[in-house]
Order: sequence, then structure tokens, then C-alpha cells
Amino acid sequence: MDERQGPNTRRSGAPRGGKAGPGVIFFLVLALMTVFAWCLPLRPTVSEGEKRELEKFPAFSLSALADGSYFSRIGLWFSDTFPARDRWIGADQAVKRLYGTRDVVIYGTVDAPEEPAEPTAAPTPAPTAVPVTGGEPDAEPDPTPEPEPEVTPEPEDEWGGKVIEEEDLVTVGAVIQIGDSAFSFTTFSRYFSDMYAANINRAAELLRGKARVSSVFILHGTTLMLPRDYRESIGCKPEEDALEYINDQLADDILAVDTYNSLLPHNGEYIYFRTDHHWTALGAWYVYAEWARMAGLEPVGLDQYKEVAFEPFLGTLFYKANQSRALLADTVYAYEPPGDVHLFLELNGRDSRENLGYEQPLITEVRGSDKYACFLSGDLPMATFVNNDITDGSACVIIKNSNGNPFGYYFTQHYQYVYVLDYRKYTHRKLTDFVDYYDVDDVIFCLSSGQAQSQGGNDLLKRIIR
Repeated sequence: MDERQGPNTRRSGAPRGGKAGPGVIFFLVLALMTVFAWCLPLRPTVSEGEKRELEKFPAFSLSALADGSYFSRIGLWFSDTFPARDRWIGADQAVKRLYGTRDVVIYGTVDAPEEPAEPTAAPTPAPTAVPVTGGEPDAEPDPTPEPEPEVTPEPEDEWGGKVIEEEDLVTVGAVIQIGDSAFSFTTFSRYFSDMYAANINRAAELLRGKARVSSVFILHGTTLMLPRDYRESIGCKPEEDALEYINDQLADDILAVDTYNSLLPHNGEYIYFRTDHHWTALGAWYVYAEWARMAGLEPVGLDQYKEVAFEPFLGTLFYKANQSRALLADTVYAYEPPGDVHLFLELNGRDSRENLGYEQPLITEVRGSDKYACFLSGDLPMATFVNNDITDGSACVIIKNSNGNPFGYYFTQHYQYVYVLDYRKYTHRKLTDFVDYYDVDDVIFCLSSGQAQSQGGNDLLKRIIR
């Protein structure tokens, strides 16, 4: 033995005194994190930020095991439900914000459109469209050039929307951030516009002599808040063209509301959220007022309603825009209707005149982050307003997706009963049976442009219209 080495002298590469080195500690921490990550009770099931349910652990089947999809779905579940997932995403975006600031940013990528298997619903072939944001499918047959419909020009001297002074286009994507606001990419699909118009015309045909039919085609804030030439320069399709194209196809006895020109004069007001794809209750009121005038009714002003505010609200576009700190948090304003009005919610899908569900406050006190759920307590199959100050038995039904949630409140001033059906979830009665059973006078379709111009949205419409 070298006399310079005593019995307790550590040789190179040997552990000192049995203590764990940095490598051992690293792998121990990694093992503990792996165990932590696999703990089922700790894994989230819902993303508050993205407003969606997360991937569920897949059910075992021999076929899924054989084709390899079982383990692929486990991998998807593992990554989608990682503990503290939203916080890790927030930390990642915080690092990315260190890259610098931009006045105009576009996030994400636009998926290529899927071709329909049998485009039987369209009378003529339609051009390819850019899919709308929000994951809604958009598919069309091969393009055939057609002239663009004429639209009402935007008054330059009264423009109240966004004024874009700089263009700093980062990438093609699904969410546009301009200053303190975020916007969705929009589409104009003649193929799905034809399909939507055919569905509404079919409903009017089935209900002719029973109930009047209305179409309220809800546009994205992008269409009202950004100049048309700028929208087209970044690949957005003009939804106002889709609206005019659809309304021109609807039967003469259908009330086809011009939602674009109803809202355009007010685009300097708070008619759309900055961080969410929905319109505000104020925007919904302006369109209701136009519908009321078309229906021969006097709109009831918002000064007759009780205003309730919920804040802060950070909607789906905030999270799709990487939780950008430049975006200004929203306030959700809700308007409680005057009079002896009550709201009933049906949860089990088996509605009847004798049992409208359980009674709920007109405006829900929201404790969580999704302040938009103050309207109708969120997206439920059926909600019913009853105005005891009106005793003539009048009734209307609103067929809607989530954009229609604040809309039904205004109809309580004209009908004793206002039925609000989320057509994605209500399955108990087909529309003609519903109209007969509840003696409905007016049927109002209130769908977003994205839903109306998608295969899934039109399939759901067909299901309820039948």
C-alpha cells in the first residue's frame, strides 16, 4: 500500500464514507417523481385553464392491446393528466415571455381540413376553407371559384374596433393576440353554410303553421372588432359573407337576423370578451333587440334589468394564447330580468310540464374561474324561464350552444315560458314533438358560426330537427 494512502483514504470513483453522491440523489428524486406522477388520486381530471375534461385512463380490451392503441392511449392519459399540469404550462409560458414582447402574435397552427366522405348536402361544390378555431371540423369538396357576396362596407369614420398600427406576424395559427385582446381565426365554408341553411329550412317546413322559425347566426369577435382588410391579410375568412350567404338561402317566412350590422355600430363597446370566444351579454342584447323589432315587438332596455358583475374572467383564448400577461382580464356582466321570473334547470334529460327541474337563482354566483357559467349555471340540456307576470301561455324555445346562454334572459319579457335547449346535450324529444308538447310559438336557432359551419354541429342539428 502506498504510504501516502491511509486505510480511510477514498480512492477515485469510490463513494466517501457510504454517502450517496449527486447522481444517486438525482435518480432517487427522479424515481420519487415517477411514483408521484403515477398516483391516480393526485392526477387532475379537468383543466380549469383549458375549460375541458382531461383524457381518461383507457379501458382494457384485447383488440386495443393487439393493435397497440391501448399503450398509446395510456401515454396520452399520462401526459394529459400530469399532476399540477396547469402550473407547469404556466411556468413554461413564463419562460417563453422572456423572449420579448410583440404587439401582434398568432399562436398555434391551423389543421388541414378533412374531406367529407359523401358531400351530398351541398347542391354545388364548395371552395376549401380555413378551419375555425375551437377544434370544430371544417371539410369541403374540391373548390370551384365563385364570386364573393357583397357585404355592407364598414364605415371608416365611425370605426370603433381595433386599430392595428404594427404588423409583427409570428406564425400561422389559431389564436390572434393584438395588444390586450385575443381573437379566433374565422372561416367561410359554403359547403357547411349550405348544410346549415338546409337544416333551418327543414325546421321551418316541418313547423309551418305551428311555430315561427328564426335564425341567429352568432359571429366571432374577430369579425366585428378587426378591419376586414386586416383579417383577410392574415388568412381569416369573412364571416359576414357567410352570414349574408346563409340568410339569402333561408325561406321568406324565417326571421333571419342580420347579426353583423346589428353589432357593427357598437364595436367600440364591450360586446365581446378580450380573452374568450363568446360575446358578452351586451352584445347578445343588441342582437335580441334587432330580433324583437323584426318580430314586431318592443325591445326591453337593459336599464330595466339588474346588472351583476363577476371578475376577473380569463377565458379560453387566454389559455390558447399561452396565458399572455399582455391580455387584459375580462369582467362578465349579467342582467337579471325584471318581474316575477323564475329559472328551472333540467338535468336528467326527461323533461315534462309537470316537472321542469329544480329552481335555480336567475344569475348563478360563480366561485370558480369560469365566470361565464353565471348564465344558466353553464351548459345544461334544458333550462326553463317562467314569467308569472305573463299569463297568456305564450312560449318560445331557443336552440343554442354556449354562445346562446345569455340570450334567453331577454325573451322572458315577451313570453310566459322560455325554453332553452343545448342541442349538443338535449335528446329527449325531437323538435316537432317539443313544439307540440309545450305549445311553442317561436323557435329561435342561436348558434355560433363555428358550430353552424361544422360537420358535427350540423349533424346535431339534424338529430334534433329530424
